[in-house]
Amino acid sequence: MLQPTAATAPPTPARFYGLDHLRALAIILVFLFHYQLPFFAHPDWVPEVAKFGWTGVDLFFVLSGFLISSQLFEQLKAGTNISFRAFFLKRLFRIMPAFWAVLAVYFCWPFFHEREHLLPAWRYLSFTQNFGLDLRVSGTFSHAWSLCVEEHFYLLLPLVLILLQALRLVKTGGFFLAALFLFGFVVRGYNWAHFVVPAMGTGDEGFLWYEHIYYPTYNRLDGLLAGVAIAGCYQYLPNLWRRLSGMGNLLIVASLVVLAGAYYVCYDEQSHAATIFGFPLVALGYGL
Repeated sequence: MLQPTAATAPPTPARFYGLDHLRALAIILVFLFHYQLPFFAHPDWVPEVAKFGWTGVDLFFVLSGFLISSQLFEQLKAGTNISFRAFFLKRLFRIMPAFWAVLAVYFCWPFFHEREHLLPAWRYLSFTQNFGLDLRVSGTFSHAWSLCVEEHFYLLLPLVLILLQALRLVKTGGFFLAALFLFGFVVRGYNWAHFVVPAMGTGDEGFLWYEHIYYPTYNRLDGLLAGVAIAGCYQYLPNLWRRLSGMGNLLIVASLVVLAGAYYVCYDEQSHAATIFGFPLVALGYGL
């Protein structure tokens, strides 16, 4: 992203144990959000507490953006060519066996279907399920949409970095990152105006919001980009990283303030304000 300074970046540990706590938080948030859905009986207090639980997925995106890009940035700094084959095979064997096993359960035993219909198998296997996903028609195993986003990130990030490395344009990576972030505002605004607004009052606007705003990868880059930006700071700006690391308590307070604002903006998560600004606010809050 940026060129390294004279100071060296902190050594990358074998495992960031603190991030395991954030993973646990993300799991709890997602679990609570699904627990409050009509499929399950639950106490009356759960929906209000779990309403913001959908953002647990965005926390996962921030973590993935940081961890994956940090590994690749470390190779770039060392002057090592990124091997797309080695990178993608590693991700493939880490994720695919469990995914294929769950997918086999869904296709072999319809008892596990939480809704009426499954998409064709190739949509899951090709990770294109999150494009044009209409919950009215094929809501079964819809939660695999987030894995589609992750896989698209695993595919595109190394390819972009390899291209920038080949063209000697790694220093422009920060501008590319900012452009993608701004692109999210534009494309969500466009999809809101052209798909959701015309359906207002028909009863279909909620389904169309999920189909055209919530699920597609190009609308959900904010958390991943936040993670990539943090990794860029970690790998290329070690002095800034050390100063930020000494402000942990202040950053926690700032995070809670931003997330409280995001909760307010996203109280109606399908509103125009939440659609345009909610995802970046959530990504910023979890990034902090």
